[in-house]
Amino acid sequence: MTKTILFISPTGTLDNGAEISIVNLMKFLVDEGYRVLNVFPDYKVPSQEEYRTALQNAGIETYGLTAVKWWWEEAPGGSPGNHFMRVTSYNKNIKDIRNIIVDNKVDLVISNTVNVFQGALAAAFENVKHFWLIHEFPEGEFGYYKGKLDFIDKFSDDIFAVTGALTEDLEKYFPNRKIYSFAPYTQMDPKEEIKTDSNFHNRIISVGRLTQRKNQLELIKAFQLLNLEGTELVFLGAWDEDYKQICDDYIAEHHLKSISFLGHVDDPWSMITDKDLAVFPSSMETFGLVYVESVLNGIPTILSDNAGHRSAFEYMNEQGHIYHLGDLEALTRIISDTLAQFNKEKREAVQAVPSLKERYSLESVYANITEKLEDNELHHKKVNKSDIDFLNTKKALTKSVKSAIKKLFQLKKIN
Repeated sequence: MTKTILFISPTGTLDNGAEISIVNLMKFLVDEGYRVLNVFPDYKVPSQEEYRTALQNAGIETYGLTAVKWWWEEAPGGSPGNHFMRVTSYNKNIKDIRNIIVDNKVDLVISNTVNVFQGALAAAFENVKHFWLIHEFPEGEFGYYKGKLDFIDKFSDDIFAVTGALTEDLEKYFPNRKIYSFAPYTQMDPKEEIKTDSNFHNRIISVGRLTQRKNQLELIKAFQLLNLEGTELVFLGAWDEDYKQICDDYIAEHHLKSISFLGHVDDPWSMITDKDLAVFPSSMETFGLVYVESVLNGIPTILSDNAGHRSAFEYMNEQGHIYHLGDLEALTRIISDTLAQFNKEKREAVQAVPSLKERYSLESVYANITEKLEDNELHHKKVNKSDIDFLNTKKALTKSVKSAIKKLFQLKKIN
């Protein structure tokens, strides 16, 4: 009998690694004969229509739910509306997901981010199995979820985390259970490189959104130190305006030339030449999909040693070169050495592609998840009132009213 699996998605867009990765898993499961449903927060934006269309074309049934806030209240994304409105929305979303579970005879619910909880509760209410897929380290903007670990433990039949550093980190927080691993998957069809003549200079390229976390300023500083005549530095990807301004100011202050920002490109790898060196200086990643895409395209690649990059580097047989984050001297030296023997580096990168593609296949990266899909053992999760106090609308209303009264008194004092 065909199993029905319901995924709870974090954003309903294809602009982040967690979504791209699991959309590929959903497509794979459809091909394997599973019935796959997907729920996402519907904010009525064009990118979500593209997302919905892409999923439906792949045979995935989609449900867009209106939400005031989709993630935990403490999660990134601010505090839209007020506490009462958010709690009311959470309750409605849980009810809607319960209805989807019942109407479609769902066998398994999978939450595709630590930041959503509605699917976990809906599954528990309907006595349905639930998996939690975790892509985020419990630190920085996601440090808040350390306070949710007991909840995650209680409402998960199985917990899966991105392979490598994240799995090792989470094992410390869940000492009494097994944390299973998976590698995020990006569909990679190697592109035909733009061929260049022998007189064409090498370029240094970096693919990905220009942000503080991606840390491209470090690469700009290394490029300044290299001072390579004729070599270009090219950034492919959209940007956060504030961070782009920081980079522009640095470039102007130091009179740097030959640096280009090409903005968003639908298929950045189609713009790569056979003389390009890729560099990824991110300060934080969970895995590093763009690095994976680079080496699968046979591009000589350098990456920083943040925890997620290290995990991807080890998974991809240590293809390319890795440097210590923040060490400009090391980054500059590795770029210089790689360019000095570029033909050899390029030949080795291309030769590595077949074995890397075999290692990085859908069957292998999601083996732990697909194996567990056929495990019918269910951990019976009883929902107690204390577990869902944060969804008590009466309590939320009281908090909302208190907040309003407090603001009113503040206004009176001002007047």
